[in-house]
Amino acid sequence: MRAVYEIGRVNLLRALRDRTNLFFVFLLPLIIIVALGAAFGGAGISRLGVVAVDAGPLGDELVSIIESGDVEVDVRERTTLAQLEEGVEDGKLEFGLLIPPGYDESLRAGQPVELVVVARPEGVFAALGQGIDTAVSEQSARIRAAQVATEYAEVDFDSALEQARSAQSALAGISIEEVTAGESTFPSIGNPFALGAQAQTVLFMFLTSMTAATQLVLTRQLGVSRRMLATPTPVRWILLGELLGRFSIAMMQGLFIVVASALLFDVTWGSLPGALTVIVMFALVGTGAAMVVGVFARNPDQAASVGVVLGMVLGALGGAMVPAELFEEPISTISMLTPHYWAIDAFRELVFYDAVLSELGTQLAVLAGFAIVLVGLGTWGLRRTITRG
Repeated sequence: MRAVYEIGRVNLLRALRDRTNLFFVFLLPLIIIVALGAAFGGAGISRLGVVAVDAGPLGDELVSIIESGDVEVDVRERTTLAQLEEGVEDGKLEFGLLIPPGYDESLRAGQPVELVVVARPEGVFAALGQGIDTAVSEQSARIRAAQVATEYAEVDFDSALEQARSAQSALAGISIEEVTAGESTFPSIGNPFALGAQAQTVLFMFLTSMTAATQLVLTRQLGVSRRMLATPTPVRWILLGELLGRFSIAMMQGLFIVVASALLFDVTWGSLPGALTVIVMFALVGTGAAMVVGVFARNPDQAASVGVVLGMVLGALGGAMVPAELFEEPISTISMLTPHYWAIDAFRELVFYDAVLSELGTQLAVLAGFAIVLVGLGTWGLRRTITRG
């Protein structure tokens, strides 16, 4: 039995020593995790650059109103308009706001003031942009009320402004209630990155398994398996060892993405036994697919090409690139013929609907069926290859 673990360990080490494999297993998923995490995982906090040099107390008040609004914002101070433009262009800032010098004095004197807002064209209708407009309108209402009181009630501007603030805060606001008519396409989630994390786990586990198929082709071509058969090692142990090696690679990939997304972006995966079972079952599916490709491919290049194409096509059809909920017929039905669909569906049940392991019977049964067929076909082909002479 020790031979099984040694064969599996050698296969895993060969994969880790290949720098190309390291890129696909660790670097590429991490790059995508960071990119999507910055775009969606931090979507609740908007980055606003502010230039408010010599803007005075009313300039500081405007920034405070924006910070206390409905949009959670991270205000980052800048000193020039050029820095705001550079930050928005580089993506470090979502919006830039220039409050001109003398802002306080101009408003107290009843003079018009021009604020400069810097944003990308696609960000014009973003929530932060609406939040800035709301804050400006709120402050403008206070200042107009104070100016009217100063002119007609003969009170000083500061006293009138303070009374306007108090009156405004006491006014009843508008309450908005959102109601979903029918069934929503996507469940309400606290972490927007969760959808992408599930899809990436499934996509990369399968793709990484496909890259491991090339090692099996080399093992066949170099006669390594046949030489092992010449030793007292039983053929069943050789087959189990090859399976264990590819299974270990798929599990390593899946667990890496799960742990990285949890640590970096606080993604939760629901019931731990349920999530681990789904990962194990899909790793077996990837293992079986890698065995089939590795056994029947004629050379490593063919195995790599077929594996990548197969992984991308199944990933696209199964909802690992575009959510399957957005598919229309007949693609939505075809999607259900892929193991990716059922793995992603199981993750959705665990994370969004608080399902437990016992409630994943259908998904796990389908994945088990795929695994049995693929592993069975792959081991049969490998046994035939190494024992036929």
